[in-house]
Amino acid sequence: MFKPKRYYIELGSALALYVVLLFAANLLERALQPTATLLIAMNLLPVLGAIVAAWTIMRALRRMDELQRRVQFDAIALSFLGTALITIAWGFAEGAGLPHLRAFAIWPIMAALWGIGTILAQLRYR
Repeated sequence: MFKPKRYYIELGSALALYVVLLFAANLLERALQPTATLLIAMNLLPVLGAIVAAWTIMRALRRMDELQRRVQFDAIALSFLGTALITIAWGFAEGAGLPHLRAFAIWPIMAALWGIGTILAQLRYR
């Protein structure tokens, strides 16, 4: 059974792990100044926190009832399609002089659209 309070604690913990690993990787990189394989491994260290967050989200989705899943499906669909349209449009606009859109910008766009989609879907199914 899905329990929102438990989910927020688990997701918050996963995101805190991500932040801790991000800062640790940055500190280690400055202190050790590694090269090649070790540099790549250290830069990928925060991905472990992101994997825990993704696992937490998947567990939450599996625990939801049919209506909650439908709301999340609609929200994720809006997020996926909106992110695709924004990044495609931005890519074309780069030809007109807009700055390059880094990959790090895509997740915040996706997350914001997921939040908006969740609100819209909840209003729809009331």
